[in-house]
Amino acid sequence: MKDSLFEMLMSFFERSLSRLKESNNAINNQEEPELFDAATLERRTVIIKSAQQTAMRVFTDDEKQKFTKASYQFLMRLMAWDIIAPETLELIITQLLFSESRFVNLQETKWTIRNTLAESLDAAQLAFLDLVLYQKEDKLPLH
Repeated sequence: MKDSLFEMLMSFFERSLSRLKESNNAINNQEEPELFDAATLERRTVIIKSAQQTAMRVFTDDEKQKFTKASYQFLMRLMAWDIIAPETLELIITQLLFSESRFVNLQETKWTIRNTLAESLDAAQLAFLDLVLYQKEDKLPLH
């Protein structure tokens, strides 16, 4: 009795294991859509309503955890001083939130700002933006 019960359990285990392997192979062979492509991210982004002139951007706890203290403070200063248009700033924040890094540091924040604004600026404006973003790091004089 013990042998037959043991054999039955072994055969059941082997069948279950083979079915599990087959199902895993079938799942792995299926074409998975890219989870982080631009179209998917846009569809998954929830926008409650359009921002009004008096609206203020508030970061959620998850968003705050993604930024280092320096990058968070830098973004908050940009928002408070209205240096960048709110729509552009929101685009920059979204790009930073979908960054592959675990934490977004100040360098990555500045780099993203520069790359986002570079498309719409001419050479003189881009040079001024570089001066503003990187003046303190390069120890350039203010005048």
